[in-house]
Amino acid sequence: MGGMNRIRVIAVVLSMVLLLLGASGNTNDETRNKADSYESESQEETKAQPAGLIIAEAGETYIEEIRQAEAEAARIAEAEAAEAARIAEEAARIAEIEAAGADMEYVEALEEEREAEAMARRVVQVSEEDYTALIKLVEAEASGEDIKGRMLVANVVINRLEAGRFGSSIKEVIYQRVDGRAQFSPVGTGKIERVKVSEKTVEAVERALCGEDESQGALYFAARAYADPGNMAWFDRNLTRLFSYHGHEFFI
Repeated sequence: MGGMNRIRVIAVVLSMVLLLLGASGNTNDETRNKADSYESESQEETKAQPAGLIIAEAGETYIEEIRQAEAEAARIAEAEAAEAARIAEEAARIAEIEAAGADMEYVEALEEEREAEAMARRVVQVSEEDYTALIKLVEAEASGEDIKGRMLVANVVINRLEAGRFGSSIKEVIYQRVDGRAQFSPVGTGKIERVKVSEKTVEAVERALCGEDESQGALYFAARAYADPGNMAWFDRNLTRLFSYHGHEFFI
């Protein structure tokens, strides 16, 4: 009896062991099947992934090429616009220069015409040197005077020229020296060479050259307040006083 029981127990235990081993085998098969399925899916995914990457990379390359082409087109357009602006600016500058040149030619022609008309109206014809010397002397002697005061100085110079004993040209009359002494103080001091001639002086000289004369034939003038007393004494003794205008006295 005891032996039979032990045999039964062993049989039961063996049966249970075989059942466990069978379950374990099934589990391993399922696990192996799942592993095989996962590996297959992974391989399929791995096979599919490079194709997607290639497409994505190709798209990015294409986009980058488009961006580079657009940037190059923008750079070229900017360069062309800058060149067009430079050409337009240069053309405008040339046109301005040409217009200014034309204007200058017109102004010069107009000035020449006016000068010719002025010379035609002159009673006293003078050279360019004579004219320059005269306007400089008038400016130096009468810069603070009105038109008449300036004209009177020019009249005296013209009267001296016509008198024939002070020089044969206006320039000679102005720069004449007697015993080494200048006849006009601005010549002696050098002021005549430093003045800047005004429009008022130019007008006064032109009017004098055209015949306006209120000098009464005066050949001398002096500003008593500034003249050397010895010179004024000589004037008073040897000359006839005609009139005074502002600060100058006129003699013949």
